[in-house]
Amino acid sequence: MSSIGYYNGTMDAPDRIRIPLLDRAVCFGDGCYEACFVRNGKGFGLEAHIDRFYRSLALLRIQPYSDRETLKAILAQCVAAANEPTSVLYWQCSRGTAPRKHAFPPADVPSNLAVTVTPKPLPEAHGTVRLMTAEDIRYTMCNAKTLNLLPNVLTNQIATDRGLDGAIFLRNGIVTEGTHSNVHILQDGVFITHPADQYILNGITRAVLLDTCAALGIPVREEPFTRERLFTADAVLISASTAGPRTVTEIDGVAVGGKDNGLAKALQTAYYQRFLKETEA
Repeated sequence: MSSIGYYNGTMDAPDRIRIPLLDRAVCFGDGCYEACFVRNGKGFGLEAHIDRFYRSLALLRIQPYSDRETLKAILAQCVAAANEPTSVLYWQCSRGTAPRKHAFPPADVPSNLAVTVTPKPLPEAHGTVRLMTAEDIRYTMCNAKTLNLLPNVLTNQIATDRGLDGAIFLRNGIVTEGTHSNVHILQDGVFITHPADQYILNGITRAVLLDTCAALGIPVREEPFTRERLFTADAVLISASTAGPRTVTEIDGVAVGGKDNGLAKALQTAYYQRFLKETEA
């Protein structure tokens, strides 16, 4: 297995790539990123990830490192160099390298692009997780996929210390999303998920699940729901691009879901089948 790193035209092993100390990603986390699962050299949902990447750049007022086709060529070059059957493709763009101060650097300072390709086995088709809840201590621009993940990291570490797989954020008692996932419930045959507003990242896997619901004839409601509904739902699911949809079996030490495993597994199966089809050799 081999990992690949890339930075502004230089490709090497990730631990040999050197990033300037004054890259604004280092000083401020001033940038955005994307990641997708790759199988047979094909990134699942790659076009949607690139769409969101450029939306995040626009929200942050960062000049893109390159146009879309050039970016795709760079990503493809990195994936080909890694030559792994399954991996995670990650890329990020920062506002550039300049003396450290809060004001943006001059307009002629180019942005920086970093890429990694890391081998990873396929996720389980019907994976499960155990989670906790925690107060959402992030800011209100969660719709941009920025590098500023310290609240997620700190909260996720609490979960890790407790032997759990992650946490679900709550904002004034309302479920927003997970530390690295979107959160959904199934209730009476309806798929319910938080609206795609400034309090969540509109996940690519979330979008695939909405498409899957339409294909399977499952009604969808995009509406806020409370922590209490996590414990009364027929099933609770989380979704992320590098792990797919997984069912939640426990939250805050209490067993959840299990009342509609058939529908939850149907969603997982349909997602996995789409993944395999779109990434077949």
